[in-house]
Formats: sequence, structure tokens, C-alpha cells
Amino acid sequence: MPARVVYTDEVVNTAIARIPVLRKAGAEIRHTVHSAVMKTGPVGRFVADLLHGTWLGHPLHPVLTDITIGAWFFGSVFDLLAAATGLRRHREAADRLMEIGAMSAVPTALAGLTDYSTIKQEAVEHGAAHALLNSLALTLYLGSIRARHTRNRTLGLILSGIGLQMMLISAWLGGELVYKHRIGVRHGQRSGKLDHWTSVIRADELLESQPVRVDVDEMPVMLVRRYDQIYAIGATCAHAGGPLEQGKLVDHCIQCPWHDSVYDLRTGGRVHGPTTYNQPHFRTQVVNGWVQIRAAEIND
Repeated sequence: MPARVVYTDEVVNTAIARIPVLRKAGAEIRHTVHSAVMKTGPVGRFVADLLHGTWLGHPLHPVLTDITIGAWFFGSVFDLLAAATGLRRHREAADRLMEIGAMSAVPTALAGLTDYSTIKQEAVEHGAAHALLNSLALTLYLGSIRARHTRNRTLGLILSGIGLQMMLISAWLGGELVYKHRIGVRHGQRSGKLDHWTSVIRADELLESQPVRVDVDEMPVMLVRRYDQIYAIGATCAHAGGPLEQGKLVDHCIQCPWHDSVYDLRTGGRVHGPTTYNQPHFRTQVVNGWVQIRAAEIND
């Protein structure tokens, strides 16, 4: 009987499942951080938007991780060069890169924690494991930096070596969060395919401030009459797939019921995170008592 192939994700998933505290503690942390953001009003939302990357149009956390991972990885490369050549400049380069990685790890962790506060329930324990490994890696690198400064270079090399392994496992988990759980990935469809006027609902069925969802060419669209104007944007929240038609109307905006992303009804533009993407946006008109829509200009 041929041996069964054991894949990395099976091993990791099994290990994570055996630590139930990850799900419980992770869910509590997620709720606490998100509640704090919402309770602190405009200031809290501004800081969260900054850390989510709402202003960037792309999640900020993966951008920052490249700095941290790159610095620590090449720090280890220079450690190897220093061991091979004995040159002081290689040792100094390794030490500086370790320090750069540690400094960049702080904003990287803050951005990651902010994203974690609105993570999908199904990914809570994987996100918690990712954060735990990153924290352990940072602790090891800080110990390595201290050992290097006290001229205990052997200990410094050991600690950074273990830290590198922790970081690589954590980076793999980060990839799982993106590619398997679709964290930070755009949800829903773009509006470009609907390039002709299409009747979707009778105008008298669209009541003031009562969003409705219609499916047009397999595309979910949210329609709402607001202040005697009719607006249409994608009904699936680009952040995590929440149903925007069930959201809360605030002035000319809609707030997602799942994670509180806010979009402008007039443009589909993102106003507040956690989303970093705009919604598909549609033009509207009323012809013979029917609301018609078609795609507006690409809004990304």
C-alpha cells in the first residue's frame, strides 16, 4: 500500500486545531479591538483607516511585511557572509538589518492587529497563530540584537536563526490567510460588464431610505432612494462579502453590517475601512416607470 502524502497545510491545520485557546482568545481580541475603534469615533476610525490601508487602496499590512521579512532575511544572509569571510562590514550590515527589521515590525504588527479586528470568523485561529508566531519571532530578534550589542554573537546568531524559522512559518500562514481564506482580497464583482441601460425594478417599488438588492446579469446590485435621488452600487461588500443592502444608511453613505466598512452611495468610493477597495458604481435613470442602471466609469 503506497504511503500517504502529508501536506504542509494538513500538518499546520491539525496543530492549530489542537490549540482551542487560539480561537477563543483570538475572537475576544478581535471583538475588543474593533469595539475600541468604533467607540473612539472619528479619531479611532482615522487611525484604523490609516492602518488598514484604506487611503492606499491596498491593505497596508502586506506592504509593511516585505520590509520586516526582507530585513531579517538579508540580515541572516550577511551573517552567513560574515561567517565565511570574517569581514567586519558584513557583521555590521547584518546587525543593522536585524535592527531595521525589529523597528519595522512594530507598525507592521499594528496594521496586522487592525486587520485582525475585522477578520472572518473562520480564519480567527489561523490569524491568531500568525500573530503569535510573529510575536515570538520579534522577541527572538530583540534578544538577538541585545546579544550582539553585548558581544555575545554566538547567542545572537542562534536566536536570529530560530527567529527566522518562526518568521517563515508565520509568513506561510499569512499566505494561507490570503489565498485560502481570502483575507484582504477583493470580494464581489466589478461593474464594467454592464455597459448598457438595463431595467431592474419599478420606480414605485423603491421606497425612500430602504435599500433593496437586485441581481443583474449575475451581479448583485444595491439600489436605494435617498433624498429623492436613486443610487446604485455593488451589493457585495468588497472587504469580506457582506450584504450592503442590510447595512445602515448615514447621510449619503452605507455602512456594511458585517465589519462597518463605509461607502459613498454617489460614487461607490470607500469612506472608512476596513475595506481598501471601492464598490462597483452604476448610473441610474427612470424610464417609463422603471429604474434602469448601467456601469459608470471604472472607479478604482
